[in-house]
Amino acid sequence: MTTASSMSTWEMYRSLLFSVYLPSLLMSICQGSVVLILPLYALDLGGGPGIAAAVLALRGLGNMASDVPAGYAAARLGDKVTMLIGIGIMAATGLAASQITTSTALAIAALFFGGGMSTWLLARLTHISEDVPSHQRGRAIALMAGIQRFGNLIGPIASGFIAVKLGFGVVFAIVALIAAMSFILVLFTIKANRRTHHDESPDLIRLIPHVIGQHRRIFATTGVAVLLLTVVRAGRQLLVPLWGESIGLDAADIGLIVGIASGVDMTLFPLAGYIMDTLGRRHSANACLLLQSIGLAAMPLAGSFIGLLAVAVACGIGNGLGSGINMTLGADLAPPDQRGEFLGVWRLIGDSGWFAGPALIGYVAATFMLTPAVFATAGLGFVGAAMVMTFVRETLQSNRS
Repeated sequence: MTTASSMSTWEMYRSLLFSVYLPSLLMSICQGSVVLILPLYALDLGGGPGIAAAVLALRGLGNMASDVPAGYAAARLGDKVTMLIGIGIMAATGLAASQITTSTALAIAALFFGGGMSTWLLARLTHISEDVPSHQRGRAIALMAGIQRFGNLIGPIASGFIAVKLGFGVVFAIVALIAAMSFILVLFTIKANRRTHHDESPDLIRLIPHVIGQHRRIFATTGVAVLLLTVVRAGRQLLVPLWGESIGLDAADIGLIVGIASGVDMTLFPLAGYIMDTLGRRHSANACLLLQSIGLAAMPLAGSFIGLLAVAVACGIGNGLGSGINMTLGADLAPPDQRGEFLGVWRLIGDSGWFAGPALIGYVAATFMLTPAVFATAGLGFVGAAMVMTFVRETLQSNRS
């Protein structure tokens, strides 16, 4: 009988095909669709740009608010049950959202969309951390990240077309249907439901201080580096369109630049997995941070379509070389007897960067100008790279079986 540690890479991929990879594709299509449709539907319902932004922000808030409870649930209820809960929330919210007629109801749905997705992602990471040994974990998670990028690309394209032809309610109904397909796959393909709860496990109220207190060095070094990486990633997504607008490019030009950069990013997950499982996680994190930071630092020199395209592609290459790095580091560092709780706090820290990045850029740009905001984001990336090189220990374990 083939054990997890003795499986070849292809055997490992096949073992996760129907239980993790296919549901990941389906759920990322749901996520990409929701991220596009929520603000557009808010505008269609009569809300202004502020309402549309608030609705999308509530999805992010739901994501953050669910990270730690999802980790708590994974430890006590099991990874499979928690995955099913997250997918079920997504399906039920999609069905409810298909009947929505007010911005207030849409905002509530956005909160639940974020909570469902966060619960699914946390439980999925807990499951793959248990199933895949360290020396293959980088490849397994990098492929998962690549699939997620692909789904996030398909989702907006398809949902935008469907919304124009059939209406927003139909998009949400299809999201519910796709999530239901994921639910069936996970229900029947994952056999074991692993729990890590034990008598010493903290309750939900004490979970965050307990986990951070026990692993304070990890969170003060690797955790901060991951937070800075997330800030840079979030900042890049906002700065490229803002800079394009500032140099006179139209929406079509900016969309083409973002699309090309995203395509380059999406193709690099096999290389990212190889780097993480052969050279080490630190090399992937450094490449991700340094290339994005260098690209951002060069952005003020970009005064044309070609110049901004070069900057965006450089950032895309850097981001692609870090495909799955946050999840891989979290999976490596999570203690087996506290995996769910640890990963809940780990994801909370990473998700905070998606708020901190745009908030920082908005504050600096409003107080000064856009160029200082670009340099501030790049500077944080260089600080993160220095932390990885100086304080972050390598977590890759060789195959000794």
